[in-house]
Amino acid sequence: MNSFKEKLHNTIKAKNSNLCVGIDIDKKYFNSDVSIEELKDYSFKIVSATKDVAAAYKPNLAFFEEWGSQGFLWLEELVKEIGSDHVIIADAKRGDIGNTAARYGKAFFETLNCDAITVNPYMGEDSITPFLDYKGKWSIVLGLTSNKGAKDIELLKLQDGRYVFEAAMEATAKLGS
Repeated sequence: MNSFKEKLHNTIKAKNSNLCVGIDIDKKYFNSDVSIEELKDYSFKIVSATKDVAAAYKPNLAFFEEWGSQGFLWLEELVKEIGSDHVIIADAKRGDIGNTAARYGKAFFETLNCDAITVNPYMGEDSITPFLDYKGKWSIVLGLTSNKGAKDIELLKLQDGRYVFEAAMEATAKLGS
């Protein structure tokens, strides 16, 4: 497929569903001695139970990264299990300077072959543009979050009356054109 948009459209049509399954396997909801293997099995059960009805999966990277190299291996195996017939969105919220952002792009778009990634624009243009080099992939830009801390930065008013998040979205919208 040529683009994320085409793949998403075709997957929604094939599944007759626009369901996106978030995979945020938080160990706090399990027994205190839960192992990574148990969490891994649970995540595979989620995929198995939803594969026929889900168009997309959105693994939240923090819940894998906390396990170090074992977590990355788990994520790689989970992405393979999900397969290329579903859209995979890396919920990473990455936002770092150009050289580092380029490595994140390589990791998620080439190594893991994700279709999209969530990115954080608050370090400026050079934290977003390396992701845009991947034609056919999408960068989903964080704008206004639902956490109470959104008021600390995102909901600050600028002198022109706009909120910080509005200015960030206007600036990043120009990058993709």
